[in-house]
Amino acid sequence: MSGTMTETPVRAENPTPSAAAAATRALARAEAVRLLRHPAVLAAFALYLVQWAYGAYSGDDRYPVLHDEDRHTQLSLLLIAAGTLLAADLAALRSYRHGTDAMFDLLVLPPWRRTWALLLALLPVTALSAVLAGARIGYAAAQDAAVGSPSIAELATGPLVVLLAGAIGVLAARVVRSVVAAPLTIAALGIMTVVGALQAKSDARWWGLVGIEDEGVPPLPTSLTYRPVSWHLLYLAALVILMAAVAVLRAGGRSTAFKATAGVALLAVLVTGFAQQRGLPDEVREARTTAENAPSSQQVCVERDGIDYCAFPEFKDRYRQWAEVTGGVLRWVPQDAREKRYAVRQHVFLSTVDEGVVPPLPVARWAADDRAAGTPGAVPVSTDWGTHSDLAGDHMLGFAGSFAHRAVTGEAPTYPQNQAICRAHGAITLWLAVQATDETREAYDSLAGRSFGGLALNTFDAATGFGVDGREQDLVRTLLTRPDAEVGAKVKQSWTELTAPDTTTDEAAALLGVPAPPAAPEGEESRCE
Repeated sequence: MSGTMTETPVRAENPTPSAAAAATRALARAEAVRLLRHPAVLAAFALYLVQWAYGAYSGDDRYPVLHDEDRHTQLSLLLIAAGTLLAADLAALRSYRHGTDAMFDLLVLPPWRRTWALLLALLPVTALSAVLAGARIGYAAAQDAAVGSPSIAELATGPLVVLLAGAIGVLAARVVRSVVAAPLTIAALGIMTVVGALQAKSDARWWGLVGIEDEGVPPLPTSLTYRPVSWHLLYLAALVILMAAVAVLRAGGRSTAFKATAGVALLAVLVTGFAQQRGLPDEVREARTTAENAPSSQQVCVERDGIDYCAFPEFKDRYRQWAEVTGGVLRWVPQDAREKRYAVRQHVFLSTVDEGVVPPLPVARWAADDRAAGTPGAVPVSTDWGTHSDLAGDHMLGFAGSFAHRAVTGEAPTYPQNQAICRAHGAITLWLAVQATDETREAYDSLAGRSFGGLALNTFDAATGFGVDGREQDLVRTLLTRPDAEVGAKVKQSWTELTAPDTTTDEAAALLGVPAPPAAPEGEESRCE
């Protein structure tokens, strides 16, 4: 008897539910190890650590505000999210890329269970992301100058985005069997994130992965902010469930449970997504108005070395850094002038540009609030601090200048307009401010390199402020070439003459033993003439 026999693949018998579950878990463990070892994931973690190390080395994290730092962890984890999406997509396409799809039909696990295992494999990289976010905020909290408190919901957002990115990668592989799908998806999500960052005041940004704030705005107390982060966390969780359910359905998991899960998750995405769009609550708007015009009712005060430091509760410990500046200014002030009662009060300036015009500071209301609070003539200080940005450095130097002006003239600048502090007053005020600390000197060097002629010393971004003209700045530039102790001794010795309103810049130079600055070129505008 002769003939041709055709062999057909023998499919494995359907395993029992317990055996299938055990096999799924085993596959998930194997895929989790492969995912953590994937070059895209390893590169993402390496970039994350390099970025963190660079920030620590450059001093960007020296004065962290923890209720801002918690959301900053989300942006850093977007690197890991991108690597996870790419690696998860390639893992789901592995059999297709290698041409082994037919062989997988002979395995115990059907495609939908293998897809479920790939989704479970995302949990370890998500957990590792959570550890990094916790370590990052722990490092920031350990800084001596840290203020505020982090939000658990904000810290959980970044790791959940990593999990969502991985689920999107698995789904992309089940929808488009091409390796270009993942890079295109990453590009689309990146564009969405950038657009959200450009629309930092729009509620629409919460439909994306993270709600980015305008980082050019100084930090605010949490009572003056509104971030629907709890709703956003639920929104992301619903998206994760929706992506996972649809991926399993696309892989052949046609059970009613998966269909119902996908339907409920879609409804949850819509409900939580729209819940994020409620806008700024009235109570937050009212708190902002009070904080901007009469902040004393929302603040606590600390007395140190005869100076009252008043701040919003979350920024209370910032008085230590303010005291370094005030101490640096007053060390060259005679004893009788140091014994005057000084006060420092933190302010926020929330007014925004309206039709291209920035409004002036509400100094009259601030002065009235200071008198009512028992701190007349308090020197204003911003919530921004440090030299990690030009803006923060300008605000820090502006505070030093305002406090020096208070010591020199006996009153804090009132900023009725863009006023210049002229003659000896201007020179001594600027020198006292610049030499106060190493960081005020660094901030001055930065500001001077960005300025022409005079120098503006602004504590806030407003239409009003004060500064010094070119000749006074030239005199200070000369003084800064001399040892601080040498100049400071002469300042103390000639304090009465140097702080007299009619003492000229040339007379100040003679009293301080340095050459007078050259006269301003003919035709050059001066606010001191």
